Amino acid sequence: MKRINIIFSFFAFAMLMTGCSDILNKEPLSSGTEAIFFKTPEQFKQAANALYQLEGWKDYNGGATYYKMDQGLDISGFGSNGGASAGEGDFRWDKPYSFIRTCNILLEKAAVYTGVKTDLNQSVGTAYFFRAWQHFYLLQIFGGVPIADHSFAVTDSMLYGPRKSRYEVANFIIKDLRTAIPLLPQEKTITATDKGKVSQEAAKSFLARVLLYEATWEKYVPNISYDLDGDGTSKGAGNVKPSGYPSVTDLFTESKQMAKEVIQEAEAGTFQLWNQCDSLSYYSLFNIDDNGGNISNFKNVGKATNKEFIFSVKYDYTVKQGGINLGHTIAIGGGAGISTYLGEMFLCRNGLPIRVSYTGNMADAQNNSQFLGFTHFNDEFRNRDYRFIGCASLPDRVTWMDQTDYGIPCTVAGQPYPTPVYPQATYNAKDPAFSNKAAIYVPRLYGGTNNGYGCRKFMPEGAGRTANNTESSDYPLIRLAEVHLIYAEAAVELGNGVISDADLNFSVNKNRTRARVAPLTNALIANVWDAGWWDQAQNKTVCKKMNMLDEIRRERVCELFGEGFRSDDLKRWGVAHINLRGQKLGGHVYGTQFMTAIANDATYHGQPAYQPAKYPLTYGVYEAGGALDPDYGRSIATLPGNLLYSQRDYLAPIPLGQLRLNTALKQNPGW
Repeated sequence: MKRINIIFSFFAFAMLMTGCSDILNKEPLSSGTEAIFFKTPEQFKQAANALYQLEGWKDYNGGATYYKMDQGLDISGFGSNGGASAGEGDFRWDKPYSFIRTCNILLEKAAVYTGVKTDLNQSVGTAYFFRAWQHFYLLQIFGGVPIADHSFAVTDSMLYGPRKSRYEVANFIIKDLRTAIPLLPQEKTITATDKGKVSQEAAKSFLARVLLYEATWEKYVPNISYDLDGDGTSKGAGNVKPSGYPSVTDLFTESKQMAKEVIQEAEAGTFQLWNQCDSLSYYSLFNIDDNGGNISNFKNVGKATNKEFIFSVKYDYTVKQGGINLGHTIAIGGGAGISTYLGEMFLCRNGLPIRVSYTGNMADAQNNSQFLGFTHFNDEFRNRDYRFIGCASLPDRVTWMDQTDYGIPCTVAGQPYPTPVYPQATYNAKDPAFSNKAAIYVPRLYGGTNNGYGCRKFMPEGAGRTANNTESSDYPLIRLAEVHLIYAEAAVELGNGVISDADLNFSVNKNRTRARVAPLTNALIANVWDAGWWDQAQNKTVCKKMNMLDEIRRERVCELFGEGFRSDDLKRWGVAHINLRGQKLGGHVYGTQFMTAIANDATYHGQPAYQPAKYPLTYGVYEAGGALDPDYGRSIATLPGNLLYSQRDYLAPIPLGQLRLNTALKQNPGW
């Protein structure tokens, strides 16, 4: 198995090639070590295997990456944000540079290799890919950074030089990926024992991502009324653009082309959306973990069937377990979230929003013919996008869970959910349902903010993973579904808001098909207003005419929520300081079953499911607009004073310790 090769070879090579993460304290390899490891193509291959330093279920600092599941954002539910100060250190600065150094060592040794150069192609391509990967990691967090284009000795003048502008860094990343692509093997030529290694298609997909990111940043971020570049001499990294730097149009064009080539390869059979679990395919995609006889989904299909992950961090129950208590954390709501805002973004199966207008007037807005409303607990989940239905915690069923403290592990195939058990209508202290993990209880609204839905995305289900920290599903880094989204977004940007039905069918409509949502077409949304659109600037529900850019962005969040893209998306679209500020509302309370339901759990049996006098909501219920206001009767999810995110937060501060070590580095604006 390829993942075994990478894991073992990493340990062998890491003994020689790892050290202090701080770039300034990084000692160069001894000439003896380098001579030992760079004499043959096989040794270069082993060195390339050691470059697979990636954040998966753990980050670069060894901590669990639950926070990367889009936590604390508009789509997951707010607590508080903003107002932080710069810290002394940040592993997100230190670690990538230590990994880049190993890439540069390989590239330098390849340059002086006296054998057949083409024998090193894959290893060299891998090094260029990961050098770009780590620089992009830095770019997204800090903006412009020092470019590490060679392995630094402690006396190297580059260690004490200024930051490069974000445009210089982006240009460097793009060139590295363009160099890597022809050196890397096509996915279809990678042998079974090497599956999981970087392919041409992974590099093309990543390049498409980088190009789209930078194109949208350069198009939208200048409009946020804040200079994030700085002058490069007193603050920031400056705004120098290298000679021949591509225009925004050029960036979009190349992004679309790279995505197109990957999609075409998928259409030839190399990749495909995973669709092995019927309407639960999207949900089950993230839980595949079959080694050791574990039944990780109701179809009992395993990792060998997954051709959607173009690039991922590989885990294996026998060789490399995930090492975090995933089942426990997802079960208690500590993973990805689905806020009310996100839940109401998911479309009905006819491809339209839950509330529509055909005039643009809120007075004649109506429920989508497929939307059953909020009156009963189960109504809003009917006839909806299966990405929502599959991942939300539904009130009429429970989910398989590998952790017996919270649920029932799956032991047999063929049953999507545990058989539900219902408490007796009349209270009985000995009712067996009270001790059954499959019991269905009436939802209660006792305190809290009512801002969202329980989310089971990434939930391990199989009984073979009941031991803590043993869950071993692969961690997706690049999925085919994302490439579809990249293509569509680049296309609609190039078309100034216009995209053809053919381009939609080539890209995002494939994702919608799996979600059981009607195809997006120009005719479908013509002269239709979304009457449930939450205007983030006004913090209220409005009627907004549907358009293709909005719909493709909607598709992006509905497909990728919880996978760590949202914060960067909000920033590159220039709306983070809008979406992450102000008073936000939660779910409907008035006019729903909360007002009449009676609790049936052992503790509160027979009591009203909503008792505001006894258990008030944290911020109360919104009533300011009166009964005709579409937001009347919703919970207040958070107050403006809790959300302090500002334009400066688009970039993280340079660690203070680094500023002292290198006085040529200048802090990002506002920090």
